[in-house]
Amino acid sequence: MIIGKVINWGFSEVLARYVGRENDISQEITPMVSLLDKDIYNIWINKKAYTIKIWLNEGEQLEDNDILNIRENGNIEKVFSGCEREADIFVTNQCNSNCIMCPVAATVRKKENREKTEWILNYIEALPDNIEYINITGGEPTLAGEDLFKILESLKNKFQYAGYQLLTNGRIFSDINYTENILNYIPYGLRFAIPVHSANVEIHDKITQAPKSFIQTDHGIRNLLKYRQKIEIRFVVSKRNVNTALDTAKYIVKNYKGVFCVNFIGMEMMGNAAVNRKDLWIDYKDAFIKIKRAIDYLILNGIDVQLYNFPLCAVEPGYRPIAVKSITDYKIRFKKECTQCAVRKICGGFFWSTRNLMDPDVYPIGEQ
Repeated sequence: MIIGKVINWGFSEVLARYVGRENDISQEITPMVSLLDKDIYNIWINKKAYTIKIWLNEGEQLEDNDILNIRENGNIEKVFSGCEREADIFVTNQCNSNCIMCPVAATVRKKENREKTEWILNYIEALPDNIEYINITGGEPTLAGEDLFKILESLKNKFQYAGYQLLTNGRIFSDINYTENILNYIPYGLRFAIPVHSANVEIHDKITQAPKSFIQTDHGIRNLLKYRQKIEIRFVVSKRNVNTALDTAKYIVKNYKGVFCVNFIGMEMMGNAAVNRKDLWIDYKDAFIKIKRAIDYLILNGIDVQLYNFPLCAVEPGYRPIAVKSITDYKIRFKKECTQCAVRKICGGFFWSTRNLMDPDVYPIGEQ
């Protein structure tokens, strides 16, 4: 979204990090405009400080360490908020699966919309040094080929103490040569977050709409565990797979020794999920009841479990500590009935798309 414009820009498109008003930085500044104007801002571009004049749209403001994409015409997009300690690295929108509950539509993922590797590397360089957690995401990031290795190496060199997560369908790791190769580039402690939609091969492959995807993902997880990598298994709960949750939990315990955790995830009703909602949607409370035995089984076998995207009122009291606030702030919505709920402040709420499209049931807890 365009938040403003640089006046008299006249340069090519660049990424810049905002570092304050005039006189806020001690390094030598290269002036691009007069320093007497009230709309003067200081930015970093390629490790050099510049002073520029920006007219921000009404209601917009800049905070220290915001990252701006300044287009050739001077228009400005904010691509990172400086108050955040978590950063997303979006590699590509393309994917070699076409999951029926994906919040991105198939038509979007079929179009090539990969960020140029050079842009991503510049973005990493522009990120502030105090980032604590980094999500590497797509689409399917591994479709970027060797460019992903360059991205991983850049992250590893800059953020040695950050936590990392790579969101992947895991299929490519069935190739042991690829697995061994990528391990040379990944940052220490990186977590591979891989969905297993069901231990039932037919159900899993119908969900991904990719034949043999279960076999590939299964072999990929085993290869990563062979090298003692940190694996998070994701189970996106829908009407299609909810009745296989316990069998899937048993399969994980039996076959994936050393798995880090298992997360049960509520759907975001956009894209494919919205199109297929009649075949997929299950109310949160009904979903929790059906996955409860799977949760118990995993915990009894020493595997950490969390619930993502589940409102607290749909979860039994003893399980609410594992229901985390997982929805990005700007996507969170509540229903009117939630106003007087005693736990609203610690509840993760709903995706705005899910609330609007499915009108999920709520069960307010006590009173404020």
